[in-house]
Amino acid sequence: MEAFLQRPDGCKLFYVIDDFTDAWRAAPTVLFVHGLAESTEAWRAWVPHFARRFRVVRVDLRGFGRSTPMPDTFDWSIDVLVDDLVALIRHLEVERVHLVGAKSGGSMTLKLAADHPALVQTLTGVTPPVVGPAGAAEWREFIPKHGMREWARMTMQGRLGSNVSQTEMDWWVDNIQSKTPVSTMMGYLRWVPSMDIRADVGKITCPTLIINTTGSSMRAVDSYKEWQPRIRNSRLVTIQGDAWHAAGAYPDACAEETLAFIEGHA
Repeated sequence: MEAFLQRPDGCKLFYVIDDFTDAWRAAPTVLFVHGLAESTEAWRAWVPHFARRFRVVRVDLRGFGRSTPMPDTFDWSIDVLVDDLVALIRHLEVERVHLVGAKSGGSMTLKLAADHPALVQTLTGVTPPVVGPAGAAEWREFIPKHGMREWARMTMQGRLGSNVSQTEMDWWVDNIQSKTPVSTMMGYLRWVPSMDIRADVGKITCPTLIINTTGSSMRAVDSYKEWQPRIRNSRLVTIQGDAWHAAGAYPDACAEETLAFIEGHA
C-alpha cells in the first residue's frame, strides 16, 4: 500500500506498507528510516526478510523520494524530522514500533527513541552518526555546479565499499540519489554539520542494536565505542566490510542481525 501523510506545513510524506503476515493476526510494525539523499527504495532488499512476520513501513523523509521537495531556505532541524516520524507512527495507529534507521536516518531514530520512549519497542541503528559530517560545505559548493548525479558518483565508492560492482553503483546513483531535489540537498547540507545528539543517546531506554563495519573510511569503528555504551540496554555488532552504508552494501547480513535482535525482544 502506498499513501501520503499531510503535515501541517503542507509537506506530504510518502510512505509504503508491505505486509504479508497472517491477515487474522495483529502484526507488529517495523518503521524503516533512510539516510541522506535516499528514499524508501534504499530498504528494498530488507523487505523480504521482514514482511512475512512484520508490517513493514518505509517512509520518504520530507524533501526526499516522493515526499514534497523542500526549498533551499527551509529551516531544517532534527526535531522537525523526528516530529514527522512521530506523526507517522501515530497516524499508523500503533502503540509502539520497532525502529530501524540507516546513516543519518539512524541519527533520527536515536533522537526519537530518546525523546519519545513510549513509542519505541526496539531500536536498530545501522552506521548512525551522532554528529554531523565534516564535508558538507564542500558538497554544497560541488552540487550546484555539477548536479546530484555527479555528486552521487563521486561519493558512492566510500558509501558502498570497495567490493561494490559498477552496476550496483549505477543503480543507486540512477534510481535513488540522483533523484534528490537540489533545493532539498542545499538546505539539508546547510543544517546537518550542526547536528549533535551525543547528549541524547544516554536517555535511550529501549533495547538497542548498533551495527557498524570493520573498515569504513568515513566513520572509524572506535567512534561508535565512544557513545554506544552510554545506551544502557544496547550492544554493538560489527559487520565485516569497508562500506559506510552497511544497510545498503550488506543488506542481508544487517537484516538478519536486526531480525534476530527484534525477535529476541519480542
